[in-house]
Amino acid sequence: MPLFVESYEEARSAFRTAMAALDGRLRCAIIPGTGVRGEELTIDWAVIGPERAPGTLLSISGVHGAEGQAGSAAQRAFAAALDPRDLGNDCNVVMIHTLNPWGVSHGHRVDGDNVDLSRNFVDFDAALRRNPDYARIHDIVCPGRWDDGLSGRVGALFQSLSSELGAGAALTAFTGGQHSHPDGIGFGGARPSPSHDVFKRIVDTELSACRNMAYLEWHTGFGDYGRPLVVALDAPGSAARCRMAGWWTDQGLQSEDEAFDSGETPDWSGLLLPGLRRLAPHIDIVGAPIEIGTVSNFAAFEAVMIDRWLRLGREPENVGLRSILRARLRAAYDPADPIWRQRVVEIGGTMHAAALRGLRAWREE
Repeated sequence: MPLFVESYEEARSAFRTAMAALDGRLRCAIIPGTGVRGEELTIDWAVIGPERAPGTLLSISGVHGAEGQAGSAAQRAFAAALDPRDLGNDCNVVMIHTLNPWGVSHGHRVDGDNVDLSRNFVDFDAALRRNPDYARIHDIVCPGRWDDGLSGRVGALFQSLSSELGAGAALTAFTGGQHSHPDGIGFGGARPSPSHDVFKRIVDTELSACRNMAYLEWHTGFGDYGRPLVVALDAPGSAARCRMAGWWTDQGLQSEDEAFDSGETPDWSGLLLPGLRRLAPHIDIVGAPIEIGTVSNFAAFEAVMIDRWLRLGREPENVGLRSILRARLRAAYDPADPIWRQRVVEIGGTMHAAALRGLRAWREE
């Protein structure tokens, strides 16, 4: 089976076959809802190598559903070249496949409740962080109707907020995540999502003995076309940031300064990696979300708007418009271009392998 497939069911079958070929211990959890073909939805994961290892390479795909096919291909590219004997006696690999299976099956970024899983990993026992400027953009970026002037209005709004608040605050308003508008973009939810609950179970059952972790979380859409971008969440000069840079120094990474035109980044809330650190404070984690670029930054944000409109807009009967927007959504997250797909395969294979080498060397220090 090719590494890129066209449906959730094919990706799930290919993942399970690849993990079984490595003698991986396969588990799964059923998620509420059904797929686009009426299929049952599951989050699947596999443990390759020793149980309860103190060193773990954790790889996660499909946090954003529409990006799941690329993440699945990146995971299976690594699996195809992995020799479990390379793990040694104190390292293993844990692969979590399609953390958002509803989104993968239906081709949407969010889950079945319009929750962006990459904004859902907050501490819901504490007061939820506010995004006070989101309300100022909601009505424009979440239209009932889609028209030709929408992009211009959104661009003008972003420039206006950037002038008033600064680029970082404007980016946070647009992409930082929010808990106030369930029908909006970047909605982090009012409670842990079903995927959040399953992830916590995986952490509790598979990672209780882990002390050192190499972390890879696969995304698409952001950055230069076909280039990997590490969204570094650790402070410059920190031990984790320096170690990660050493692992991936020869991977042709795009820098965040290149990716963000302003040189400033959003203040994201609810990301998965900080959530994992809260759930598992006993683990020293090195790694980051990895983006593989497809379209311009503005087009990537438009895709977020399109994703929401296709589900919640007021013109579902406009079949022609829906078809056009669906194609734009697909191009932003899963281009059919064979050259781009080959780059995903190469990046998945080399970045996983480099992280594993780094983890092994770390464990030997």
